[in-house]
Amino acid sequence: MPGPAPIFREIHRLRRFAHDLQEQLDRIPRQLKIHQARLAKQEQALHDTKDHIKHLKVTASDKEKAFKGKHEAIDRFQIQLNQSTSKKEFDALQLEIAHARAECSRLEDEILTALTEAEETTARIPELEKNVKQARDELARFEAQTAPRKADLEAQLAEASAKLKKVEESIPPDLRPQYNRTIVSLGADGLAAVRDGVCESCHTEMTTQALHEMKLEMFLLCRSCGRILYLPEGEAWTPEDYETGDEA
Repeated sequence: MPGPAPIFREIHRLRRFAHDLQEQLDRIPRQLKIHQARLAKQEQALHDTKDHIKHLKVTASDKEKAFKGKHEAIDRFQIQLNQSTSKKEFDALQLEIAHARAECSRLEDEILTALTEAEETTARIPELEKNVKQARDELARFEAQTAPRKADLEAQLAEASAKLKKVEESIPPDLRPQYNRTIVSLGADGLAAVRDGVCESCHTEMTTQALHEMKLEMFLLCRSCGRILYLPEGEAWTPEDYETGDEA
C-alpha cells in the first residue's frame, strides 16, 4: 500500500513554490530602494552642480569688487605720487602701485577662471536635468509595473499557502512531530528528492535498502543531511510493481 511519500512530494513542491514567490516579493522593496537611491543621487548631483555655479559666480563677483577697489587705490596712489615732495614718499608710493597692479593682475586671472568654470559647468546642467528626469521616469515606471505584479504574487502566495496547509493536514499523526522539527530546522529545504539513487540536497548515495523503502513510498530521512526524502513523481512503484514485489 502506498506510503506518505506522495504527500511530502507535494509539500516540497508547494514549499519551494511559496519560497520562490516570497523571494520575488522580498526583492520588490530592495529594487524600489535602488531606483529611489539612483534618483536621489542624480538629484543631488544636479543640486551640487547648481550650488557650485552659484559659488563660482559669487566668487567672481567678490573678486570683481576687490579688483575695482585695487584700481581705485592705484588712482589714489597715482595722485599722491604726483603730489609727493620727497624721494622716500615717492618710492613708497611706487611700491604700493606696483603691488596693487600685481594684485589686479592676479584678481583678473582668478575672475576669468571662475567665470570660465561657471560657464563650462552651466553647460552640464541640461545633461544632469536629463539624468534626473530619466531616473524619475524609471522609478515611476517601476512603481506602476510593480503594483499589479506584487498583488499577483501575494495572491499566488496566499493560494499556495492555503494548499500547503491543507496538504500538511494529511500527514499521518505519527510523522507530524518529525516533520515539524525538520521544517523548523531547515524550512523549505527540509525535504529533498532522490534522483539516480542520490539525495539532491547533500548528494549522499542511498543504500539499496533505503531505495527499496523509498520505492514503497515509506517515510525516510537522509542519513547524512536529515531531510525528508521522496522519489520524484513517476519513479515510485506502480500498483503493478507492488503486486510483483509481493509475489517475489
